[in-house]
Amino acid sequence: METTGYQDISALEKSVANAGSQLYTMAHKLHAVERSLEQTTMEQMDEMEVMELLESMSEVTNEYQNLRKDIREVQQLQRDVSSSIRYQMRSMQQTFHTLKQRIASSQKQKQQKQQGQQGQLSQLGQSRIRQDP
Repeated sequence: METTGYQDISALEKSVANAGSQLYTMAHKLHAVERSLEQTTMEQMDEMEVMELLESMSEVTNEYQNLRKDIREVQQLQRDVSSSIRYQMRSMQQTFHTLKQRIASSQKQKQQKQQGQQGQLSQLGQSRIRQDP
């Protein structure tokens, strides 16, 4: 179970890095589109520039949709990792409780055994005292 948790966290880190990369790419493309719009007016743009601008806007839209998808995946991975950690904690608590009970039971058995041996020794000692006179 530990390797699954580690793999989930690793996948989560990769998704976050990918989302960050996509955010950077999207910001860069938006900045380029804004710069292009600031430099020219619509009357100055020819049909080719308009098509390039529309293509850039389409790419930004696609990047944004991919980013939203990655964010949803990251959120799901976070939920999965949280669930896995909660499960592992419950399992560890149950194991601890079981071990604690075993130790207590073992100590109780040792004490009873020691008391039984001491009782036998005292009975043996008393029987010898009775036999000696």
